Amino acid sequence: MIESPSSLDLLDDRTEGRVLKETLKIAGIPYWYSLVSDRRMIQEALGNRLLEACRYHNKLPILHLSMHGSEEGVTLTNDEFISWSDLREELLPLIRAMDGSLLVCMSSCFGTSGCRMAMYEDDEPHFWALVGNSESALWSDAAIAYASFYHLFFKGLKIEVCVESMKVASGDHNFMLFMGDKMKAYGETYVKERRQELVQNVERAADETIRKSRT
Repeated sequence: MIESPSSLDLLDDRTEGRVLKETLKIAGIPYWYSLVSDRRMIQEALGNRLLEACRYHNKLPILHLSMHGSEEGVTLTNDEFISWSDLREELLPLIRAMDGSLLVCMSSCFGTSGCRMAMYEDDEPHFWALVGNSESALWSDAAIAYASFYHLFFKGLKIEVCVESMKVASGDHNFMLFMGDKMKAYGETYVKERRQELVQNVERAADETIRKSRT
């Protein structure tokens, strides 16, 4: 669990992690919590702290990211913005190590936009599944939703059932599930079908930039 609340969240003592930690502890679900404020600390959480967690629990990780988000990426405590592309770069070592079996839970507004991290035309592996909200989510709803999700997931219920339970528990029906293989296939098909159109768009953008530089 990696959490990066806003400075105002910290001032108001409003953190999702505190609620989830207690829920996981009561349910006997192992967890490792990292409070991060900038990109360097995210790297630390995905490096030394992840190594420490794996050695302590001797289990494969589920990555839970709790932070403010938008359709374009996430924002950290220090107001540093990280695009989905940049976040993918930070997660790639873990995604590679998990070889297509990593579950990513985005507890943020527009967290489902993180599905873009699987939509690349390269030979890199993708996440197994991503769970998130497609709209602006309240912290209270997210905390209740993910408490329900993990409680059922570790009871062995199918992930689709667990996501449906999030909607009922929180009253927010915008929680969704995206499978990495489907997002990868969709991304490749989308780019292939529109490749020529996109090339022309890039050429027009370059021409426009050249014209502006000459005026």
